[in-house]
Amino acid sequence: MENVIAFIGFGEAAYNISKGLKEEGLKCIGAYDVKTNDPDTGHLIRERAVETGVTLYDSLEKACRSAKLIASLTSAGVAVKVAKSVLPYLEAGQTFIDMNSAAPDVKEEIEEINRKDGVLVCDAAVMGTVPQNRHKVKMFLSGSGSRVFHDAMMGYGMNLEVLDVPMGGASAIKMFKSIVMKGLPQLMFESMTCAHKYGVLDSLVKSLNDSLHGKTIEQLSDTFFARTIIHAKRRAVEMENVIATVESIGMDASMAAVTKMKLENLEKSGLKDLIGTRTDMDYKSVLELVNRKEMKDEQ
Repeated sequence: MENVIAFIGFGEAAYNISKGLKEEGLKCIGAYDVKTNDPDTGHLIRERAVETGVTLYDSLEKACRSAKLIASLTSAGVAVKVAKSVLPYLEAGQTFIDMNSAAPDVKEEIEEINRKDGVLVCDAAVMGTVPQNRHKVKMFLSGSGSRVFHDAMMGYGMNLEVLDVPMGGASAIKMFKSIVMKGLPQLMFESMTCAHKYGVLDSLVKSLNDSLHGKTIEQLSDTFFARTIIHAKRRAVEMENVIATVESIGMDASMAAVTKMKLENLEKSGLKDLIGTRTDMDYKSVLELVNRKEMKDEQ
């Protein structure tokens, strides 16, 4: 095999990772892209391949047989389809890595695809911006091929962390992180646009800093979780006033409304009876209680 790694899909992400790997001294990289000869986008793919010294193959089969590591960087919508096309070409000793931003069940479905004995699969969750970080973007790895991918590429400066979890576990982290990283800006935007309109933005920011500044995620979780459950009923009533205030100045109260609903659901859940008055319960203990109760309710 003439390449260390071959990318299926040579778009922006694969191009930037390849560029970084080349700078680290990796010379043997291949790629296949169905749009290589596309009249609109093909020229860019070809130019980027020349720039990075990546060998472009004219067939998927040739690309798949060219490297020990085959990395899919297409899109979540076609991840399974691509895997079904690639895996039949692979032989024992090769590893298929799915780097697409897909849900965990997509990665689990890929693991179930029939393949030859000795062909490994890896779920690689890309946790940052590729154009900015290139090959050094953080990736969590799960699945049978994680260690092989890690060991083969760490010498070229990749930022890879193997998780001791099945295929799909790495992508689960990416999905669950998005709840916070995509949701928090919406909370801040709703709060701050209202404060700006009311003329109290600077004071709000200072108050938030006083409450949150310097605290780790663990400290915030310890502060929030047990207290939120214990005081869910009162806080839901308080959110009614928040919603009324926001709507009275003609602003959107969507995040406040969802918060009220979540608090009402917590009040109905019965978790308060399990926690009692233990406001100092650490967040992991709270989560353990939540999961145990859900399992019991399902039985």
